[in-house]
Amino acid sequence: MEIKRKQQKRELNGWKWAFLALLSIIIGMSIWFFTQLTPVVIGEPNLETRDSEEEAMFQVSAEKEDINQLVASYLKNEEIVEGPVNYQFTLENQARLVGTFQLFGQDVQFQLFMEPFVMENGNLQFKATSLSIGRFNVPITFAMNQIKNQLNLPEWVAIDSEQETIVFNLNEFTLASGMHFSVDKIDLAENDIRINAYMPTK
Repeated sequence: MEIKRKQQKRELNGWKWAFLALLSIIIGMSIWFFTQLTPVVIGEPNLETRDSEEEAMFQVSAEKEDINQLVASYLKNEEIVEGPVNYQFTLENQARLVGTFQLFGQDVQFQLFMEPFVMENGNLQFKATSLSIGRFNVPITFAMNQIKNQLNLPEWVAIDSEQETIVFNLNEFTLASGMHFSVDKIDLAENDIRINAYMPTK
């Protein structure tokens, strides 16, 4: 009888420790997920307007395919983007950011769709509209946190996951030649994109 009670006690202790271990895992994952839902801000929209004195300005009309080729070429330039680039940015009916990040130890593919807006100073703001992310159903805020933490984005790109926006601060981006850009108009439905290019005259 005494032996039977000891066996039952050992079984009960085994179940107790298994339950506590499972509970710890669940609590740990819940805390991690909650922290990932906390909005993050990396960089901020730059509202300044560049001084255009001593510069020649001309406007270029472009189509979505032109921009897509330009972005692809930019991301392949190791001198500009250091480290691996695990995403693509394209303009279609909406702007589309496609890539992969690690989620629960797995490589997960995501597609973030965004609407572009031209800011007063010629920078571009993209407002997230929808998200596709493999088998998982996660909020856009969560996905944008992972994008911020895991993707190798240029320094002049600002992310605000609370507002669900990505801003391209073009007034912080300059080519080696000194040329820089601003956007005058972007209409994806009409495939009408107009970019102002500024070239130093001295």
